[in-house]
Amino acid sequence: MNLKNDLAEFIVLDGAWKFSLGDASIGGEIQVPGCWEAQGYSKLVDGPATYRREVTIPDEWAGQTIIAQFEAVSYACTILLNGVKVGSHRGLWTPFEVDLTPAVRQGEKNLLELIVYKPGEHYPMRSSLAGFIPDVSTTFGGIWQPVRLMALHAGLDDFWIKEDVATRLLQIHCKAVPFGIPLAQAEWWIEVFEAKDGVQDHCLVSSQRLSASQEGTPLLDASLVIPGAKLWDPTCPALYTVQVSLFEADKLLACTSKKTGFRKLSAKGSQLQLNGQPCILRGILSWGWEPDQIAPAYSPEQVRAEICRVRVLGFNLIKLCLFVPNQVYFDIADEEGMLLWLEFPMWLPEVSEELRAFAPAEYADITYLAHHHPSVVLYSLGCELSQSVDGELMGSLNQAVRGGVSNVLVCDNSGSGESYGGLEFDFADFTDYHPYYDLHYFGPLLDHWRRDWQPPRPWIFGEFCDSDTFRDLDGVIKANGGSRPWWLTEDNPVTRWRPESRAMLEAEQRMEQAQALGDGNIAFTAQELVKISYAQSLVVRKYTLELIRCRAGIGGYIVTGLRDTPISTSGVWDDFARPKWSAEEFLPINAEAVLCLDSGRRRRWQYGGDRPERLDLFNLWSGEKGHWYVILSLTGSQWPAGAELTWTLSDRSGTQLASGSSRAGKNQRSSSRQAEPRQVGAITCQMPDVQQAVELCLRVVLTNNKLRVENQWPVWVYPALPEPPPSLGIIDPAGCYDDCGDWLKAVRRIQVGDKLASFHVILSTTWDSQLEEFVENGGSVLLLQQGNSPLPARRCPFWREAIKLFMDHPVWSEGKFPQRGFTDMQFFGLASDVAFDSPRMSQFLPEGTEIHPILRRLDGREFQMSEYVFEATIGRGILLACALRLQGGVGAQPFGWQRNVAGGALLSTFLNYLIEKG
Repeated sequence: MNLKNDLAEFIVLDGAWKFSLGDASIGGEIQVPGCWEAQGYSKLVDGPATYRREVTIPDEWAGQTIIAQFEAVSYACTILLNGVKVGSHRGLWTPFEVDLTPAVRQGEKNLLELIVYKPGEHYPMRSSLAGFIPDVSTTFGGIWQPVRLMALHAGLDDFWIKEDVATRLLQIHCKAVPFGIPLAQAEWWIEVFEAKDGVQDHCLVSSQRLSASQEGTPLLDASLVIPGAKLWDPTCPALYTVQVSLFEADKLLACTSKKTGFRKLSAKGSQLQLNGQPCILRGILSWGWEPDQIAPAYSPEQVRAEICRVRVLGFNLIKLCLFVPNQVYFDIADEEGMLLWLEFPMWLPEVSEELRAFAPAEYADITYLAHHHPSVVLYSLGCELSQSVDGELMGSLNQAVRGGVSNVLVCDNSGSGESYGGLEFDFADFTDYHPYYDLHYFGPLLDHWRRDWQPPRPWIFGEFCDSDTFRDLDGVIKANGGSRPWWLTEDNPVTRWRPESRAMLEAEQRMEQAQALGDGNIAFTAQELVKISYAQSLVVRKYTLELIRCRAGIGGYIVTGLRDTPISTSGVWDDFARPKWSAEEFLPINAEAVLCLDSGRRRRWQYGGDRPERLDLFNLWSGEKGHWYVILSLTGSQWPAGAELTWTLSDRSGTQLASGSSRAGKNQRSSSRQAEPRQVGAITCQMPDVQQAVELCLRVVLTNNKLRVENQWPVWVYPALPEPPPSLGIIDPAGCYDDCGDWLKAVRRIQVGDKLASFHVILSTTWDSQLEEFVENGGSVLLLQQGNSPLPARRCPFWREAIKLFMDHPVWSEGKFPQRGFTDMQFFGLASDVAFDSPRMSQFLPEGTEIHPILRRLDGREFQMSEYVFEATIGRGILLACALRLQGGVGAQPFGWQRNVAGGALLSTFLNYLIEKG
């Protein structure tokens, strides 16, 4: 039961309790509400934790039923009053109550005791619906939400509200629970209030009085129309308070209330709609990580501040990923107009018979907590569930949730069963994948999942678009008074079993080891690494969100994640909840209206058939004609027919090299598809004739009297490829570069047994003793390596979890291959899943070799260093080793020396450097 009666007298039991944990010698006082881990007690002991508090029951409560109400206790508890067991409960997230009446000593001091275990040894985490917070830091235990005693003559239970947006009809259900009071003339009274001029609950808009049923427990099942009721949405979060009162012969026995709103999230084909209007959900992922309080029990001020910071960056939704916060979070989201996605806390579950019996009831209780909140528009029954959750269990959970919600969308398995070895069918209202990817594979991954023979429904990505940055450890320690916070010490339990957390703990030592290659100096301060990583991370977010906004059928997305945690630094906020990017930087890619670029489509005929010929959006040759389609993704506003589109192409100093303008045409889409992306213009212009590589800026603005949208992109222009050096030879026994274009066709291929002395520079895909001797005698070799050999290498993503570091070297100098200290879309076609393994390099190169890193990879989670490009001085010659994919050709990368422009330009730069150096 969840008894309510606003008339009842109560005693708040928040405050100091006596406490002991495990060994009775570990104890003292503890504050309730709050978990014990946040108050200095062990994070490793799961129980028993004993809470004790004396309370005097007032004499005037005699004759009433005395209830102890707990809003949430983690996880399993036994409740005793004066040594008598009066109840027990299991469940981390939901309220419960215990009838104390049989053990109460009226007018005396009564000892209330709780014996508590959190998820751990006694109750395994994976079968306790503990969610993901234990994977971020620690399980939390104890009385983490408020407690009170309440004296009742009668109470109200099972209070449900469902709204019909079309008719403005409220369906209201409630049950009376009388304690020894006969209800001969019982009546229900329903009153509905709305806010008026900012004052809540003072404007009565509808009421109804009904006789109660006399058959058994009096039940209320009523329908009430609210004439002219406003719809709740993020721009106008109109709330209504529904108050239910129980009378007996005109005497008020009990009353309670809930706030709700009229809103409906629905799908019309592949179009997501909020209150019948097309929408795109722009969400951020929260794991409930709160380093100070640990348990997700928020104050109103915390929630308002969080929503404000989220909204400033363009987000309109927060996904509560695998946790259930206290009711305050939902209440404030309702008031502020922030949409919520509630994900039930099932991840990597160990499905026991106990879990099968327990989970459906817990899901129903969680649903009861959230169902009336208009902010909660999406539910998912679990995350990335594998075959351990079978159809029978999933079906029962689906039924438990859908039976209690209305006007929302539900997904059974966020991430999809088919992606994680789970069910091949689903109970979902929308398609949900969790793509974590290197950028050049993202588009092909979306194409891979698309199946037009399935019924259309919106795609909402429940997690995606992560990008780790560098943690300013010195700043964190300084802010913590000169010592590490608990979550960066051995006091954090996940350091014992999660490699990401262990790596964070050992970051300083690993960074020292990572400097072993070269001169032993990483050459960057912590603040410089933070700045570089933020710039690279924004590149990842920008490409991803713009690609998504160019696709039809996208209902929304959830960016991973809200703030940095002990296991990742992929938050849009840092450890101090400060945004990593300004609104001016982030809104152009995350607002209701976003401008995107796309290219034309080409094909190439090869070996008797067509193949896709991808074009490079951001890298072009000198004098080449650039052509871009300008795409507008717009929701919530009328299509800007006739709006002016202007564009400029400028150099780094701001000097305009080209410009143009046009008018947006009419929207030919039907109203049900008006949120789908559409072309608003095209740009065609000649690239400048350059003798040196330059970076330009393409800026596009769309304006009318109601709308202004702008975005900008870097564009790199390179001089045309020169003739290959005449002294160049190629060793490519596997023919890796035979199909890359004509640029190197005329270069002599070196065969086995050929003398190398006649060459000054050799481009090779292999490395052996003959090449080593050639270099020692003064030759130069450019080694292009794509796999695990011949030099030691490791497989790793280029964009994800990686910070690329440009070392001081002539190839990066102005005019050759210019860069601004971070890998931008200039490197889209160069990204590789191979990097040279720095610690093992000395085992494969001659003794005395001097190694100079050129482009390094610092792993943002493991803090290992590896190399994409390095120069080695061997004897009198040079080995320049490159693991970048200069020819491109994987995923969405352009292919070949002419199409993969940056790759061709960088190859030419490398060869020219070796010629000049020789």
